[in-house]
Amino acid sequence: RSKHEEIELVSLEEFYKEAPPEISRPAITVSEPHQQTLARLDWELEQRKRLAEKYKECLTSKEKILKEIEVKKEYLSSLQPRLNSIMQ
Repeated sequence: RSKHEEIELVSLEEFYKEAPPEISRPAITVSEPHQQTLARLDWELEQRKRLAEKYKECLTSKEKILKEIEVKKEYLSSLQPRLNSIMQ
């Protein structure tokens, strides 16, 4: 048995609908199951690469936002002593 059989691939309908023609190659893959499986695996790889890149972008954005929150927290915590001194 091959490892690719353990991967749940998108349905054939969805594959031919969403995959670009250079990957799906419907003229070849419709009649050849082996080529069809290879094309579906290529599409799966492309999707995973795209999702991995999006994940990295989200992590970078999250880190940036966390730093901004920390800076604002520091500012707010320093504000209380200033307010106390103004009140006195």
